[in-house]
Amino acid sequence: MKRTLTIFLLLLNCFAFGQSRNELANSKLYFRATYFDKKNEFIGLQTRTNLTDTIIDNVKYHKFQTADFTDYSDKQDKKTFYETFTNGIYCLLDNSKKIVHKINYQTNNEQTGTIFGRQTQILLEFIDTRSSYPRDSLVPTEKTPKKYYPTDNSEIYLVIIPDLQSLVVSSNGQFYTKQLMGDNYNDITKGLQNNFTASTKFDIQKGDEVQLFYRRKWYDDTTNLAEYEDKQFKNFKYVGDTVANNTKALKFEVESYNYLSGNYDSHEELLIAVTDSGYYVGYQFVPFQDYKTELKIIETENGKDLFLQGVTFDTINGNTYQKIVQAKSDPYRYYILPFFPMPFVEFGNVQGIITYTKIKGIEKGKKRERTYITNENNIRDIISKTKNEVEVIIYFVDKAEVEIEIQDYDTEKTIGTTKAKAKKGLNSFVVRSDNFEKDKQYRVQISYKGKNNSGSFSNSVTTKY
Repeated sequence: MKRTLTIFLLLLNCFAFGQSRNELANSKLYFRATYFDKKNEFIGLQTRTNLTDTIIDNVKYHKFQTADFTDYSDKQDKKTFYETFTNGIYCLLDNSKKIVHKINYQTNNEQTGTIFGRQTQILLEFIDTRSSYPRDSLVPTEKTPKKYYPTDNSEIYLVIIPDLQSLVVSSNGQFYTKQLMGDNYNDITKGLQNNFTASTKFDIQKGDEVQLFYRRKWYDDTTNLAEYEDKQFKNFKYVGDTVANNTKALKFEVESYNYLSGNYDSHEELLIAVTDSGYYVGYQFVPFQDYKTELKIIETENGKDLFLQGVTFDTINGNTYQKIVQAKSDPYRYYILPFFPMPFVEFGNVQGIITYTKIKGIEKGKKRERTYITNENNIRDIISKTKNEVEVIIYFVDKAEVEIEIQDYDTEKTIGTTKAKAKKGLNSFVVRSDNFEKDKQYRVQISYKGKNNSGSFSNSVTTKY
């Protein structure tokens, strides 16, 4: 079986983020897979349950039980192990207290150790999970994953992350077992451990609202604590009912603000179709049902895939709310709110949180507000002012010549344009057209040229008249 470093870069780079780096290892979820001809194939899942710690030969071991399965609700194969990272030695014992693995993870030299019950000479390879180059510039730290393998067979190996004190990957030469690490897997673990459940049969009234707030999150290299950067918020407000395509629909008013660009989108309309069995947000269907932990390997058009689901609670600004967490083998993280019809997705190091809710008129949390960028050009607002006028408000850091076009998304034609000179500071421009249609969204294309810089913006406006 040919296995390369690519598998490590794929699996070890997909960390989500917790309050501190140590939380990356809190997940009790693992998968097992094979890797042939550069192709992954999932063969099973595993959960681990902590049992009572015990002393063996004057060393404290963590006792735990593994459960292997393809569907958590079905048959499980359970085993008991003992594990320790004491004094720089990683040691795993089976139920009979026989050594399965024993590695000195603090030395970088060749050593005599045990992997899968076999004592042998063992080599070390550092796994570079950085995206930067050149690769030979890597300076290993306690955060760098270490791969240990026998001198005569690199297909059998262990991968340990020293600062997390976690065995994250192990391969017996036939298949490998990988720990799933990140906030979403921690959340699913909590749901599993506490048997949390939730129903998506929401109950809201006109005026109810939630704020979805996105922020970037990473770890400080020195403190290992999480750092944040505000990215964007979206406010979803339920304003009434209507009928769309002969189906009942809930009407929501959506406004959003981007902290990075300064773009503010106000009062767009979102229709959510509701049936007896669930609701649609675009093409996504969310059924009305009771949700609980689900862990299984499923068959898809592209082969076997993971489907992991759990229910947990989160608290932000004093607002405690329930959420349903779903994960597959793709890089996205999926969330459903039981109390409001607004599923959302996370990607990369961007985290979505609910900062404010107003449900049945009861407010919780704190609503984030827009800020105003003054160190770079940015759109402050785009307003459907009258039947024939759209107002565009832009902040410029210096004088510039400006051209604004309003374009029909369907035909790509320009139906309104204006040219003007902008002063330093806040500027208001009006674009007129006799071809605006009520409740239709148009592209707003802005280009500018100043003494020291030039560029363009692109946004949209929905006409109200």
